[in-house]
Parts: sequence; structure tokens; C-alpha cells
Amino acid sequence: MFTSSQFAEFFQKLFDVADWPPRWVCGRWTEFHGWLYISSDVTIWLAYFVIPVILIWFVQKKPNVPFMPVFWLFGAFIILCGATHLIDAIIFWWPGYRLSALLRFITAIVSMATVYALIKEIPKMLEMKPPEDFSKERQKLKSAEKRWKKLLEERDNKIERLVEELSVIKDRA
Repeated sequence: MFTSSQFAEFFQKLFDVADWPPRWVCGRWTEFHGWLYISSDVTIWLAYFVIPVILIWFVQKKPNVPFMPVFWLFGAFIILCGATHLIDAIIFWWPGYRLSALLRFITAIVSMATVYALIKEIPKMLEMKPPEDFSKERQKLKSAEKRWKKLLEERDNKIERLVEELSVIKDRA
């Protein structure tokens, strides 16, 4: 088990990279293998960064998105996952393994919080009606509205006829 002095030292040296060499000099990285790793991690980070930006744009355009806490946890999870890939690429030049470990720990916590939130909300999510149901309901409402308008029109016509008949009866009297 770790001691409190290890914990303190970890955070004191969070940005100190003197204990490790850059990843390029660990093992036998060929240029191809190294750049394949780096470019893949940077591309994954870019996608993990852009996905939440698109989701935020979506939420701004479409208010009242259900399950917002899960939505924000999912966004944080994606951003943190992307950050772990970015730091993995950076470690080829700057061996920030402590920062990487802390970032992974935070990612693990947010990941599990997201899992918990999803499990908690799944029953409510399953109760949601699919869009097709709303479309059917909308059609039923439109039909009912047409029938209602027709009834109102018929009523108005009957009232008009009655008024005319009463007027004729009044004129005769």
C-alpha cells in the first residue's frame, strides 16, 4: 500500500520529468512505429475533443434535451479519454507520467460516475416513447382538430339558419 509521503511526493513532482526518459528513447521505436502511435493518439484526441463540441452545439440548438446530467458526464468522459491520448502522444518528448497517471485516475472516476448515471437513468430512458409514437399522436390530434372545426362550422351554420328562421317568424308576426 502507498504511504502519505508517496502521495505528497507524487503531487510535489507532478510536472517533474527527471525520473523518466521520453518515450522515444524507451525500447526500440522505429520512426514509423512511433509516428503511427503519435498520429493515432493525436487523431483520437481531436475526435474526442470535437465530439463534445458538436454535442454542446446540439444542446444549444435543441433545448430541453432529457437526461442532461448524463449528457454532461458523457461529455466529460469523452474529453478526458481524449486527453489521455493527447498526453500519451506528448510523452514521446515530455515524459509526464505522473500527470498521465493523475489524468487516467480522474478519467476512471468520471467513467464510473457516467456508468452509474447511465444505469440509474436507463429505466427512465426505456420508458420514453419513440418518435413514431409522437407522430401517430400528432396525426390523431390533427384529425380530432379537423373534426372539431367541422362541428363548430356545422353549429355556426345551424345557429345562422335558426336566426334566419326566427327573423322570418318575427317578420310574419
